[in-house]
Amino acid sequence: MPKFVTRRAILGGGAAALGSLALGSGRAARAQGNDPIRIGILLPLTGSQASYSPDCQLSAQIAVDQINAAGGILGRKLETVFRDDKANPNAAIAAAKELMGEGINLLIGGLNTPSALAIAGIMPDAKCVLITIGSVADSLTHESFNRNFFRITDSAYSRAQAQARLAAEKYPEITQWGGILPDVEFGHALWRSYTHGLKQFYPELAKADPEIADPVLFKFGAIDFKNQIAGLVRQPVEGVYQSLTGEDFLTMINQSRPFGLTKKIKVFMDLSGELIFAKILKQNLPENFWSGSHWYYGSYLNIPTGKALYDEYVKRTGDRYPTGYIGPAHMALHAYAHAIKAAGNTETDAVINALEGVEFESAKGMISFRKEDHQVISDINIIKLGPKDNDLGWEVSDHAKVPGKDLLGPATPGKPLTIEG
Repeated sequence: MPKFVTRRAILGGGAAALGSLALGSGRAARAQGNDPIRIGILLPLTGSQASYSPDCQLSAQIAVDQINAAGGILGRKLETVFRDDKANPNAAIAAAKELMGEGINLLIGGLNTPSALAIAGIMPDAKCVLITIGSVADSLTHESFNRNFFRITDSAYSRAQAQARLAAEKYPEITQWGGILPDVEFGHALWRSYTHGLKQFYPELAKADPEIADPVLFKFGAIDFKNQIAGLVRQPVEGVYQSLTGEDFLTMINQSRPFGLTKKIKVFMDLSGELIFAKILKQNLPENFWSGSHWYYGSYLNIPTGKALYDEYVKRTGDRYPTGYIGPAHMALHAYAHAIKAAGNTETDAVINALEGVEFESAKGMISFRKEDHQVISDINIIKLGPKDNDLGWEVSDHAKVPGKDLLGPATPGKPLTIEG
């Protein structure tokens, strides 16, 4: 899991000044007083997912320091106010209402899907805005969409499409694919998305038809994956798509050793474990383990905003290998900063209108939101991890920036995503 960052580490260190941002110029005369602009951030500060929060907190603090060092927004300083959503929908709603009670109408949060859906659902009546920074559930931009919601990370569909495309490009000879996914609608939808991509990109790029086995399914909360592992070993598959997270994946990998699964499977395509798995498993990582990431720093060191974020992270932590969770909160705060500047104020409707049209350089390069469903249009980052005989015990041996614009799928706000074929 991501390393914990102390309050002193979060608040300490200098800010990288981004002169190109210049948010203090332009419409400063229209700023509403000199009070700081406050943005609320909802994170699982306690509970089972608390280990993800320090990276998000540090990311946000770096963004605030950079924006303020560049002159603030419309002549005003930016501040963030954190609240604990406990990765629980009811707690998330309570925390959001607490922020609203303090007069805060611009929110960031939604690391996990239940919390994201809960918070997003109350935004219209509360006349507030939410930018989510973690949940990839397709429903957020489809059947559960409302205009007060924006997502600055990949959707499950777009990431699965990008991973299928990468599989066809990098491994045209690996045509036999299976999967291990949760036996819930999210898992089934993810499998439909990935296999839809395989069926499109293998004939197009690999000049071969994929052979797709039925996925092996597991129940959330399972602690024994031996039956699923045995099922995968019996299947004639060489590539596996998987979405186990956290302790579930670690348990599965440990239990798979006697079965020889990691020796049999030539390519693992993972939804979202990224550097977190590498830092824990080290030399126990499977070979050819590709994983999606919200932000891979190595892909953006040639982008001024990306390099500034990376350099400041290293300066404050001494760690040269930030996880992808350092990216989204930083990106969301810069999105708000540019939107507020364009709107000339922090009023909800004005900020929504501005976010729908804003395009800016983020730590992930140039990004914008699709107006119809507020899904971010950006690169999709996928990294190749593996064991390595070095001080870390692992390495990133390859990485890809897959253009996401053509992989978003249809915009169907208010209706479920339909995948044909």
